[in-house]
Amino acid sequence: MNTLNIHIKTFWLKSLMILTFFLFTTVLFSQNKLPELEEKSAKEIKNTAKNALRLGDTYTALFYYEEWAKRKPDNISITFQVAELYRTTRNYIQAELWYQKVTTDHLDDYPTSIFYLAQMQMNQEKYKEAKENFLKCKKVLRNVKDKKFRKLNKVGILSCDYAISLKDTNNTAVITHLDTSINQPHVEFSPVVLDENTMIYGSLKDNGVNYYDVAVHDSMTIPLRKLYIAKKEGEKWVSKGEFKGPFNVENTHVGNATINEKGNRIYFTLCHENWKNKVICELYYSDKKGEEWQEAVKMNELINMPNYTTTQPSIGRESKKNHEVLYFVSDRPKGKGGLDIWYTEYHRKKKKYSTPKNVGSRINTPGTEFTPYYDILTHQLFFSSDGKIGLGGLDVFSVKGEKSRWEDAQNLKKEINSSADDFDYTYRPDHKGGFIVSNRKGGVALLNPTCCDDIYEFKLLEYIDINLLGKVSDSSNCLTDYKIFLFINNKETEDRFLSKEINVDSCGFNLSLEQGYDYTVEIRKDGYLNGSKEISTKNISKSENIQSLIQLKKKPKGRIVLTGILYDFNSPKLTEDSKSSIDTSLYTLLIQNPDIVLEISSHTDSKGTDSYNMKLSQKRAESVVRYLVLKGINKKRLIAQGYGETMPIAPNKKPDGSDNPEGRALNRRTDFKIKGTINLDDIWEEAPKAKKTSKAPKKKNNSF
Repeated sequence: MNTLNIHIKTFWLKSLMILTFFLFTTVLFSQNKLPELEEKSAKEIKNTAKNALRLGDTYTALFYYEEWAKRKPDNISITFQVAELYRTTRNYIQAELWYQKVTTDHLDDYPTSIFYLAQMQMNQEKYKEAKENFLKCKKVLRNVKDKKFRKLNKVGILSCDYAISLKDTNNTAVITHLDTSINQPHVEFSPVVLDENTMIYGSLKDNGVNYYDVAVHDSMTIPLRKLYIAKKEGEKWVSKGEFKGPFNVENTHVGNATINEKGNRIYFTLCHENWKNKVICELYYSDKKGEEWQEAVKMNELINMPNYTTTQPSIGRESKKNHEVLYFVSDRPKGKGGLDIWYTEYHRKKKKYSTPKNVGSRINTPGTEFTPYYDILTHQLFFSSDGKIGLGGLDVFSVKGEKSRWEDAQNLKKEINSSADDFDYTYRPDHKGGFIVSNRKGGVALLNPTCCDDIYEFKLLEYIDINLLGKVSDSSNCLTDYKIFLFINNKETEDRFLSKEINVDSCGFNLSLEQGYDYTVEIRKDGYLNGSKEISTKNISKSENIQSLIQLKKKPKGRIVLTGILYDFNSPKLTEDSKSSIDTSLYTLLIQNPDIVLEISSHTDSKGTDSYNMKLSQKRAESVVRYLVLKGINKKRLIAQGYGETMPIAPNKKPDGSDNPEGRALNRRTDFKIKGTINLDDIWEEAPKAKKTSKAPKKKNNSF
C-alpha cells in the first residue's frame, strides 16, 4: 500500500506564527477520497502529522493531528497543536473550541492559548467574551518572556471596546462580492486597477480540492498562483485570462503587481520554497517598450535580502526630490514585529535604489503589517495590520506622510473592515470606490466559511465630490497649452507634496480635489512666470464646484530692480529689512518658479574708486545669493554679479557738476535678470536642506 499524504495548495495569511506572506500547504490523497485513518497505526499517524508540520503542509498536519488528538485526548500538547492549526487555517469556530480545551485545565502550561482564544472570538464578533479572556490573559502573560504578547493583548482589550462602540454606527462603504468569473474556490488577491474598466489580480485558478498519490508527487503539476487580467462589462467584472508578459513562469507562484505612474514599469513578486521549506518571495520588475513587457529583472540583494521574504510592492513619490519610493513587505532583521513595511528610494541620476529602511513605529507594530498601497493623489499609505486597534484579524488603515515620517494611522472602520482579515485596499481612479480582499463570510469557501480570500468591490458612502473649474489667462487673453501641478500643503511642517501633473491644451480645466486638504494649484507655461492659487477643502462638507481664474505674467526680458534691499554703510552685510524684502520678492519668485536661473546683480554709485566699487558690489551680490542658498535655493540657480559703477540708471551729478543725491540713490541698487532654466531633476537630486531663517510673509503671487 502506497504511503499517502494530503496535498492542497492554499493561500492564507499568518499573523504571528510564521513570517511569510504565501503559505503553500500540501495535501495529497489518492482515488479522490480521504484515507482510512482507522487502518493506520498510532505511530503512522504521529509520524505523518509531525512530518507534515515540519514541511509546512498545514492541512495535512491538521488532518493527522486531529486524528492523533482523538486517540490521545489526554495529551494536551497535541490538543494545543490542533488549535494552532485551526487558527492558522482561519477556521475560527474550530480554533475557539480547541483552545477552550486547552485553557480549561492547562492554562499555566500554555499561557498563550487564552490570548489566541480571545482572538478567535474577536474574529467571530464575540467581543464581550473576547474582552473577558484578554483581561484574564493580562495576568497570565506576566510569565511569558515574549513582550509582544503583552503589547498585543493590550491592543486586543482596546479593540474589543472599539468594535463594540462601532456596533450601531453607519457603514462607511457598500461592499459587493465579485462573482465566480473572478472569485473561485481557492484564493484571489492583490487587485491592481489600470483604469476604470481594467484590473490585474492574482489567483489560484482551481475548481476545488484535488487529490494525488504521493508516488507521483515529484512529477505532478501543482496549481500555481498567477496574474490575470479582468475587464468590466456593464456592471460586471469578467476575467480575460492570464496577464501577458514575463510574469507567470513555471513552478513559481506569482502575485502582487504594481505599475508606475507612466505605465512603463511593473513590479511584482515571485515566490518559491527554499531547502528549509520556508517560502521566500522576491521582487522583480519589467519595463515596457511599445506594447511589450520586457524580460523580468530580479532586484538586487539590498532589496531581496537573501533568506528573507520581500513582497507586496507599492509605488509612491517623495516630496523633496520627487524620487520614486518603493514600499514593500519583509520579514528581514531589525523589524518591529512579524512582517513589516519597508521602503527604498530610487535615485534617478544614480540609477540605483537606496538601502531599504523601516517605515517606523507609526505604522509597524509587534504584530503583522502588509499589503501597502500608496495613493500619490492624497499622499496616503493604506496598509493592513493585526497589531493596531481594530475589529479583529487584519484591518485596513490609512496614514498620511511618506518614507519614515507619518501622522497617526486611522482605522477605515466598517464595512471596509470586518472581524476577519481585510487587506489589499486599492482605489479606483475616481477615488469614489475601489477593491479590497477579505476572508469574511460570504465568499467562495473551500474548506471552511472563512478559509479563503476573495476580491470585493466597495463604494464609499460619504465621498464628497469636489471639482475645481478653472481658467488660465494673461492680462487680456485666455491661454492654452500649459501644465497643472497640484500640490498638497502641510501647514504644520511647511512641506508640500506633488499630487498630480496634467497637460492641458484648452483655456479651462476641471480638476478633481479630495476633501480635507490644503492645495496649491500651480500653472506653468513656456514664456510665462508660474501662477498659483491656494485652495482649501478642509471646511467643505458637501459636494460642490469651485470656480477660479489664474492669471500668468510673461517672463521679464530685462533687468528688474529690487526695492528695499539695503546694506550697512560700506559693507556687503544685508540688513534685516533687506532680508524681509528678499523673502517677499526673490525668494517667492524662485519658489514659485523652481526651474529658473537668475543673475543677481549689485550696483554702486560713483563714489570711491572703480576697483573698490567693483569688489563691494560683487560681495553684496554674493550676500544675496548666500542668503537665498541658506533658505534652501539651489546654488546652481543663482549667479552673483557685481557691476560696480559701470551701469548707472541715473546721473550721479547734476548738469552743473554738483552732486545728485537722488541719482546716486537710484544707482545704489540690486536687480535681477532671468538667465535661463535648469533641469529640475538636477535640482531635486542635489537640493540642500534649508536652514531656519525668518519666516516670509505669505503671498499668493509675486509682484513681477
